[in-house]
Amino acid sequence: MARLAIDDHDPDRFTIICCNDSFQAALDHNTIKILLRVCKRARPLLSSKVPRFHSWCQKAELCRPDGQMRIGLTPSDQIVISLHCDDLAASDRSWLIELADQGNASASYLLARILQAELFSQPSPYKSRRRAKRYQSVQYLKKAAGAEHLVAQFHLAELHRSGNMVRQNHSKAFDLYRSLAENGLARAQVVLGRCYESGEGIDQDYDTAILWYSKAADQGNVDGRLHSAFLRGWFSLIGHDVEQSDVNALNHWQEVSTLSTDPVLKPIATHMVGWMHYLGRGTVRDEQKGIKTIRDSKSPEFPLGEDECLAVSRSHCSDSPVARKLFNLCQLGSERDWLCRHLMAVCLFQGFGVAVEEQAAADIFEQLANDGHSDSQLWFSECFRYQGNVLQNARKAFKWFGKSAEQGNSYGQWMLGYCHRWGDGVPEDHPQSC
Repeated sequence: MARLAIDDHDPDRFTIICCNDSFQAALDHNTIKILLRVCKRARPLLSSKVPRFHSWCQKAELCRPDGQMRIGLTPSDQIVISLHCDDLAASDRSWLIELADQGNASASYLLARILQAELFSQPSPYKSRRRAKRYQSVQYLKKAAGAEHLVAQFHLAELHRSGNMVRQNHSKAFDLYRSLAENGLARAQVVLGRCYESGEGIDQDYDTAILWYSKAADQGNVDGRLHSAFLRGWFSLIGHDVEQSDVNALNHWQEVSTLSTDPVLKPIATHMVGWMHYLGRGTVRDEQKGIKTIRDSKSPEFPLGEDECLAVSRSHCSDSPVARKLFNLCQLGSERDWLCRHLMAVCLFQGFGVAVEEQAAADIFEQLANDGHSDSQLWFSECFRYQGNVLQNARKAFKWFGKSAEQGNSYGQWMLGYCHRWGDGVPEDHPQSC
């Protein structure tokens, strides 16, 4: 980075200016951010009153046991507020309110977050009080956002997106995220990518989603990198605007499965890693490793483990965000890759991320079964056995279990033995079942 002119200034003169109370009081938030960014001497000079502010935060119970603030403030936020923090014996916040009323964006933002935290940690039994505190919190947040406080704008966008404390408005949230993303806020770039990926407040566009994820990743944002890797895994699997590559798909998903803590991305990536090992796509086939990985991906929010996906057991319907995302991605790749089409049919049969449609699932399984895919043959067999909207026919089920078993599918072999043992679609034959 080129040496900045401000670092060449006379250090004594710079110290005198920064330590002048009148000068400090006249600084706005953006000026302090610039000083912190361009001059390494600015922070220790400007933050001389920060310990006093931290002491007040301790008294106001805004800090964790380790001394860190429960409400995240940037260094420039802390400096801006601390410049006006006198020695206070109590946790009274009147000085902070006065500062916010004078137009201090950092103080308005901090008050908004304090009030939000109190709404959840100290719920009042009186609706009128909760309503008044909620209104006050939103007003402070809007005031800070209107003064170009970027983090306040981000939180305001979150409220519009979730419909929490304000009327839900995806379009307004999207506009705020886009403005922040264009100003370089990495967190906003990730969320903007999610908006494009899900079609929230804007037409769905996976390519633009990756573009914004990549911009965040270029700033060192891990969340952006993993969201980008997750989508690139699907694009590599189905050959969407890139060369089809099972190896690249597996590598992308393995990275997300290993590093991500996202409750939506991680289980799907782990599930797909399991399938790649189970089928030997992009790696040497290891059926047992694949089964274990698919089993490990199961959770209450993602109830699609070994039994529900490989062993054709009926599961509970799920409309969770992770279920919807898996179905949408499988649907995206259903015309390009048989595995996506197969998993889409599993979702339709199980009601996973989509309304239950047994007949539509059976039609897909039939096509894939005729193409020779043993896992689809297994599911097609189960469609014949299922006593729902799909016609029950034990003999046809036995026939397709046999076709699956002949290809070495262990679940098909087990079901074939089950049919012989109990005479399901075939005369009972105990020795043959073994």
